[in-house]
Amino acid sequence: MLHFLPMSKLIIITTTSDSVDVLNNIADRLITDQLAACCQISQPIKSIYRWKNKVESSTEFELKIKTAGVIFDNVASIIKSLHNYDVPQIVAVNVTHVDEDYQQWAQTQLT
Repeated sequence: MLHFLPMSKLIIITTTSDSVDVLNNIADRLITDQLAACCQISQPIKSIYRWKNKVESSTEFELKIKTAGVIFDNVASIIKSLHNYDVPQIVAVNVTHVDEDYQQWAQTQLT
C-alpha cells in the first residue's frame, strides 16, 4: 500500500560537489529510498566562496533534488552522510507553481 506525502510543499533542494560520483551516490540513494521524485546533476559550474578566511574557486557540479518539504530533514541527513565536504551546501527553495500532471507524478514517487 502506498502512503503519499503531501505535495502542497514541493521543494527543490540543491547541493554541490567537486565529485560527480558523490552526487550520483546521493541521487541513487534518494531515489531508491523514495525520498526524491527526481534528481538532476548539472554540467560543471564555477563556484567562488570564502573558506577559512580565504577566497576559493573551484569547479563543481550541482545536484537538484525534487522532493516534499516535510521530508527535508531526512534528505539533508542522507546528503550529509554521503557527501565528501565537511560542510555541504544544502539549500531548499519552495516551488510556488507546478504543472498539475508533474505534481501528481512526483507525489506517486514519494512513498
